Amino acid sequence: MSELVRFLREKVWLLGDTRWYARVDSVGGELVEVERLGYAQLDARARAVGAWLAGRTPPGARVLLMYPAGLEFLTVFLGCLYAGRVAVPAPLPDTDRRALERAAGIIRDAEVDLVLSDAAHRPALAAWLTGPDPAPPAECVATDSAGLPDPGTWSPAALEPSATAYVQYTSGSTSEPRGVVITHRNLLHNLLSIRQTLLPEEVLDEFRHDPSQCGAGWLPHHHDMGLVGMLLGPLASYGNLVFCSPVTFVAHPQLWLQMISRYRAFYTFAPNFGYDWLLRSLRNTRLTDLDPDLDLACLRFALNGAEPIRADVLNAVARRLAPVGFNADVWAPSYGLAEATLMVTGTTCGKGPTLGRFDRDALEAGRAVPAPDGVDLVGCGRPVGADVRIVDPDTAQPLKEGHVGEIWVSGDSVADGYLGDPRTTAEHFAATTADGEGPFLRTGDLGFLQEGELFVTGRAKDLIIANGRNIHPQDIERVSESTDPATGLCAAFTLSDASGREHIVLVQEVRPLHLDGRTPASLADLVRRRLAHELRLAVQVVVVGPMSVPRTTSGKIQRSRTRDALRAGRLSPLHCDLALRH
Repeated sequence: MSELVRFLREKVWLLGDTRWYARVDSVGGELVEVERLGYAQLDARARAVGAWLAGRTPPGARVLLMYPAGLEFLTVFLGCLYAGRVAVPAPLPDTDRRALERAAGIIRDAEVDLVLSDAAHRPALAAWLTGPDPAPPAECVATDSAGLPDPGTWSPAALEPSATAYVQYTSGSTSEPRGVVITHRNLLHNLLSIRQTLLPEEVLDEFRHDPSQCGAGWLPHHHDMGLVGMLLGPLASYGNLVFCSPVTFVAHPQLWLQMISRYRAFYTFAPNFGYDWLLRSLRNTRLTDLDPDLDLACLRFALNGAEPIRADVLNAVARRLAPVGFNADVWAPSYGLAEATLMVTGTTCGKGPTLGRFDRDALEAGRAVPAPDGVDLVGCGRPVGADVRIVDPDTAQPLKEGHVGEIWVSGDSVADGYLGDPRTTAEHFAATTADGEGPFLRTGDLGFLQEGELFVTGRAKDLIIANGRNIHPQDIERVSESTDPATGLCAAFTLSDASGREHIVLVQEVRPLHLDGRTPASLADLVRRRLAHELRLAVQVVVVGPMSVPRTTSGKIQRSRTRDALRAGRLSPLHCDLALRH
């Protein structure tokens, strides 16, 4: 039995069914619990899955898990760990061509022969896998109707810490998805580091001895934050979990608040856009109309990560939810990525967020200079069992505190590399500094350290260089999205016009109900003037309809795909400042 499996099963032995996982849904606007499993029940089913897998697949076989949000996915994922088989979590492909191509690409890349799902989705998956279009051949089995063996027939697999636990495919926000190889050592180290860094000993004692301590969330289970942070985190830390599907959250954001209130959740977690989406959904709603008993005073830890964290969102959410007990000190910003299993830096429970203002011109020049009237940035906490360096990406020279460079990471949470891609693995996972230290993971993210805390400023690949200035696209997007109630999600990047001249381009989604008789052209003019005033930038604005900007499966905008779609004429602009060269 691997140390990871022993660690997870120890919690089952200690706690049995006194701790649990529960999935809820919104039915007629009301929270309804639809399934629940205690730790011991979860473990018994995982052992049954493990025994079943051991009887029909060779050791180390890669198994694609394509499930809706729910407890069947978690039991099968644990069953793969128990059996020494390699889980490959993936979203259920819908009828969208790109989603099907992505799923087929994962099957080919991971050399998958067995696809597991539930009985409700197996027929469609099996038809796709055996159909004429491009899915590679693979058997599809529904585990909830497979007639699993008795859990007692499971035998622990003898596994080294270096054995692969699962392959986590990245969301592809700046490139095509890659399979990150996560070992048993990586996962155990990251779970322990998260627990030890984020939860002070007195808080962890509460979780050990109080069976009511609970987390609440809605993250996709096939992404690193949803898998490691939401689903496996409670098992590692003696807690309960109540969750809903991401689709349910998007349709009924208020359910998130109801979960926290009804189950008296100690902690929750989401990317910044999730908190922003919640805030937007509450714009014209009285909190007492959602639930007259809504009470968030129980919440003591609200993790925010997975993308740039916006100070204005933290402040606005805290103000909006203050009447129902939300305390701004519960914010816990963090930074991480799949290549480091999950978390790299985080904020300890009870500390609260670190907010700073920095001179914009100095940031563009690569230095973090505090300024009372500067740009707001949110600290992402301190290293979580990792060595974090800021390095000049061109010279590999380590930089001192207060200087902006690429974030490099080393430690036992850093993955083995990308599946079947030794060249890219060497480029990203084997970096050494100019003075010979390494190996480090090159994250591709830019940031700086200030008094030991990490501040993330953006992605190196997305950086816009204009007139000698280094512009982070999220700064442009942040200003535009806050310009008017009619400005929704947007994506900023550079693009050549018909004459070959480079322009900063902003593809801006419009909220038609908020136009109030105005034209898309007038909205574009408003955005242009705001960006010129606040950022001193000349930006070409392209106005498009709702849901036109491409997103990853976890909701992040895809700037490069947006650029390609605009250049190829696939966006159908409602207004366009730019003479495009197709």
